[in-house]
Amino acid sequence: VLDRIKGSVFPVPGRNFVRLYIRSNPDLYGPFWICTTLVFAIAVSGNLSNFFIHLGKPTYHYVPEFRKVSIAATTIFAYAWLVPLALWGFLMWRNSKVMNIVSYSFLEIVCVYGYSLFVYIPTAILWIIPQKVVRWVLVMFSLCLSGSVLVMTFWPAVRDDNRRIALATVGAIILLHALLSVGCLAYFFDAPEVDFPVPIVPAHNGTTLI
Repeated sequence: VLDRIKGSVFPVPGRNFVRLYIRSNPDLYGPFWICTTLVFAIAVSGNLSNFFIHLGKPTYHYVPEFRKVSIAATTIFAYAWLVPLALWGFLMWRNSKVMNIVSYSFLEIVCVYGYSLFVYIPTAILWIIPQKVVRWVLVMFSLCLSGSVLVMTFWPAVRDDNRRIALATVGAIILLHALLSVGCLAYFFDAPEVDFPVPIVPAHNGTTLI
């Protein structure tokens, strides 16, 4: 698992992630815990980011947003399972049309997507930094690293297909990956938050306490 994590963080051009790390023994242990850790990293960091941004404002009352955990879980696990399922089905269909296309099993594709998300765990923690420029630099850096793993893995599977189909497939992979990255940053960290007024409690002497 550690070797696969290292391979996803430090991709080497020309080296296929599946053939080098996955094919001998594909697993779901690593992808599951990477996705689970990422869910909590995004949800907790998003709450902390909102807290630090509004810290010191007299009208702000911190309320933990537990719904972010369920939203993050739905987003991450849906991406990590449904996108590989769609890609596997597409590759199987194209393999029936073009016989020399490289084929991957569904489990191998899930592994690639799961391990490619590891780099977003430290990125999500660093997103606590309340600087938009820093956040966008981090998301672009992470997107390039994880996206390169996906491209170097799936380009050999489609490069012998029709040129337009091959480029469109890789483009769709990159686009969906970018939407996940930018969407998480925009929703959990850059979304405007409403200040909650401090509750006013009436005192027994007729005055009000804040």
